[in-house]
Amino acid sequence: MGDRKAEGALQQVTTPDYEAMVIGAHPDDADFATAATSALWAKQGKKVVWVVMTDGTEGSEVPSIGDTDLMLIREQEQRMACEVLGVQAVEFLRFPDGHLVNSEEARKAVTRLIRKYRPRVVFTHDPSQHIYAPDPNESPESTGHINHPDHRATGNIVLDAIFPAVGNPRTYRELLAEGLLPYKVHELYLFSTSQVNTYIDVSETIELKGKGLNCHDTQFDAGVDMVERIRERAAVVAKDAKEKQGLDIQYAEAFRRIKLYIPKEEKEKASEKKE
Repeated sequence: MGDRKAEGALQQVTTPDYEAMVIGAHPDDADFATAATSALWAKQGKKVVWVVMTDGTEGSEVPSIGDTDLMLIREQEQRMACEVLGVQAVEFLRFPDGHLVNSEEARKAVTRLIRKYRPRVVFTHDPSQHIYAPDPNESPESTGHINHPDHRATGNIVLDAIFPAVGNPRTYRELLAEGLLPYKVHELYLFSTSQVNTYIDVSETIELKGKGLNCHDTQFDAGVDMVERIRERAAVVAKDAKEKQGLDIQYAEAFRRIKLYIPKEEKEKASEKKE
């Protein structure tokens, strides 16, 4: 757009309030994908908020449980996990589990929250990741799986909200009356992706990730301790980090990092280093 200096033009806010917003489809999605990073950043004094898109009511093998009962139980599990991790805030949008679509309502809800919290970084599902499957010729005993449609829908909703809705003053103009100004997200981190370019050393908080997942009692068999499972998985990711980027770390989480906005001072520092 070329009228940013026109009379009455409303400029985007570029100064973040929160360091990160993690947007997952279901309760426990963020726990699996970003919990150790969230805990690490929270431990460093950075503000982190999690957003759960759906009500989680299809996350059970027991059809007789009432939807409202299961929703409230799963939301409480998520709050407990966030408390373990040090995540300062959690929002529940309560769209129907298993039936999430990239709708106007969903995009507006995400736009509202991003403008409200102004996160520097947004984490979400990689919407392009449809199938996870090893080559059966190389790994004949391994199986693949199809990425949950709610995961893909969430990724698309978030990306479509970030651009153009979050930063466009003419999109959802009623949000301006709520004091929610257009905002520029600085970076996007996609998780559960096959296009990893960023590894975060989470050795310091990997145990917290396991303890957070242990709060989700409805999702695991009785007696299952997620701490050891999470350590094993994070060690495999750290091995990849060593092989692909030469990083010598014990436990890691992996993401596809995309820069959307670089503040002027950061550009100047980068230029000084080159000189």
